[in-house]
Amino acid sequence: IKDYAMLAKFRLSFLVVFSAVIGYVFGVTGFYNISGVLWLALGGILVTGASNAINQVIEKDIDRLMTRTQNRPLPTGRMNALEAIVAAGVMGISGILILTIYFNPTAGVLAAISLLSYAFVYTPLKRVSSIAVFVGAIPGALPPAIGYVCATGKIDFIAVLLFCIQFIWQFPHFWAIAWVQHDDYKKAGIML
Repeated sequence: IKDYAMLAKFRLSFLVVFSAVIGYVFGVTGFYNISGVLWLALGGILVTGASNAINQVIEKDIDRLMTRTQNRPLPTGRMNALEAIVAAGVMGISGILILTIYFNPTAGVLAAISLLSYAFVYTPLKRVSSIAVFVGAIPGALPPAIGYVCATGKIDFIAVLLFCIQFIWQFPHFWAIAWVQHDDYKKAGIML
């Protein structure tokens, strides 16, 4: 269980879901439906966990090089890549379906875009160009907008504003981590 929590980066996923719930709160009119918050949290945890799991499958060799990540389940051999891929698939599909069925298709599409762009665009780009910071800010900024869309069913000015606020936040957030982890990132060949 601990390895699956590490694979999904549960603490990070919780923070991502928190930002989605804040977006949901901005979008809800009238009475708050606690079941809506719980379904959003479950769908969000699953989609974010899938993104993180795919990231770790792709970066398992890089993770071995970095002190911060060398104890993850894949680099240590406590979990194999196939097991992580299956877990990511189950989490990703389940999370997207929850957001699509319980809320609306727009929320499901945004969640899929977030997952796919983080896992398959941002993750490999980190070793190619520092433009990855900009690209990674897009899936990083989608959760509050997704939460808002879950509540409203539409992308409007408020959804875009929430996205923009979170998008701008992604840069100091990443650079602070990169500053602290500079040596680890250099060892792994991650562009800063």
